[in-house]
Amino acid sequence: MSPTDAGPRPSQGAERCPDCGAAVEGGRAGCQSLMDELSALSYSDYRYGATHDLAFDAYCMQHPERYCRSAKSYAAHLTRLCCGVEHGGDAAVYAAIQRWLNGPVTLAKPPVLSRRGTLTIADVRAADNAEAHGQLVRAWAKDVWAAYETQHDLARDWIQAALRNK
Repeated sequence: MSPTDAGPRPSQGAERCPDCGAAVEGGRAGCQSLMDELSALSYSDYRYGATHDLAFDAYCMQHPERYCRSAKSYAAHLTRLCCGVEHGGDAAVYAAIQRWLNGPVTLAKPPVLSRRGTLTIADVRAADNAEAHGQLVRAWAKDVWAAYETQHDLARDWIQAALRNK
């Protein structure tokens, strides 16, 4: 499977995903199909898999109604997005976040933002090779992270709490 195989495609009559704004056939369902396709590609080709965590967390933060229902899930994706962008996807930080959130931690879920970035999974879909895919995923993640600027300090504080909780 390559990134240009069959799947939802942008078109003049495409619906917009109400969560991220991607113009894809099928709106929200079509957007989810793009994520499913990207996941399958990531699991079948290590070159695409290298940025899968970053892509997944960007996607989740653009679709928080589905993927960030609880305070813990919101914290997981927000802190992992921060880790991917600001810490280069450091495996030790990812592991600390997971340990911290698997323990007894009390969190308040911040307000869900209405503006969640201008790039979407549909932009990543335009990549015609693994290198371009990686560049687009990183640009997408940075764009989504920038949209969450009001929650950067919270994410950084949560990461510090996770790192202290060894």
